[in-house]
Amino acid sequence: MAQDYVDNVYDSTFEVQTTMANVEKNFAALKSSFSGAGAPSNPIAGMWWFDTTANILKLRNEANNAWQSVWDFANNKPVIANLSNEITGAMCAAALKDPVAGTAGLRTLGTGAAQALPGNDSRIGIPNDGSVTLSKIADFEAGNTSLAAANTDRTNNGTGHALVKAITINHGGTLRIKFSIACLYPGGGRAANAQIYRGATPIGTVRRNTLSSYVEYSEDISGWTSSDSVRLYLWSSISGDQSHAKNFRLYYTPVVEITAVVTTD
Repeated sequence: MAQDYVDNVYDSTFEVQTTMANVEKNFAALKSSFSGAGAPSNPIAGMWWFDTTANILKLRNEANNAWQSVWDFANNKPVIANLSNEITGAMCAAALKDPVAGTAGLRTLGTGAAQALPGNDSRIGIPNDGSVTLSKIADFEAGNTSLAAANTDRTNNGTGHALVKAITINHGGTLRIKFSIACLYPGGGRAANAQIYRGATPIGTVRRNTLSSYVEYSEDISGWTSSDSVRLYLWSSISGDQSHAKNFRLYYTPVVEITAVVTTD
């Protein structure tokens, strides 16, 4: 430890030994950063002091009225208190700020694809009020888990499109929809026809079966929203023929358990 520092090293009355001793003291103080258990007695602005009691390297401030802690040698880290307890954006590399999705980095709160969402929300734009509701759950994705089924055999003897199946859903997204149709009297141009509707709007592919045995059809259809009615319309190619439809079923990939209400079976 060395804190002795002589400002007036040279004087015409000094002997060489005195002058050299003072120089030696000064070099020792500088070499050890004025290390000692207490602060040096003659500080000036910009002066270093290694506080051996706290094990912290300190720097005298510009006003020469306080010591600023710089490095904590006990824990080998900077003294963050000197940064006003905050890390600013200027301290972070640009490449670490909101990097592309899937890349680790420092993310700000927001609604962008590469930003962290506020609270614990999993969907952009949904407020976090502490509740769990269907609006906060990801949309349906087509899958092989049964959501709802209307299995009863329904018929139509006419050529007009008749509503034979309807399931009202309480969530949106993409559904896998399956159904089976058959023609009671095959041959002679007779056929059972069916099509999936969203409410009163036809959206599925027209399916046609000329056999008396049931054939199952499957379609993945997107764009469903909560309260939509998923419907199946059935008709015959020839009036008086009897077309059949059954096993109208909705499938999805579950995130949580969701139910739907069969309104027409």
